Amino acid sequence: MKIFKNIAGILVILLGALWILQGANILTGSPMSGNREWLVIGAILIAFGLGLLYENNRSTTARFH
Repeated sequence: MKIFKNIAGILVILLGALWILQGANILTGSPMSGNREWLVIGAILIAFGLGLLYENNRSTTARFH
């Protein structure tokens, strides 16, 4: 289960990065290109993915001391 969550976190981060690049109009050719809304959504998605990776990989013994 831990491996699945790590893979999911990485995929969410990559998707967020893609949306940021489209929202910033760096990757063109999409209806999302140049739309700042997707830049913000991508940043939120990256934060979520990083949080998922952090939560999944932090030490479990430190919580109970």
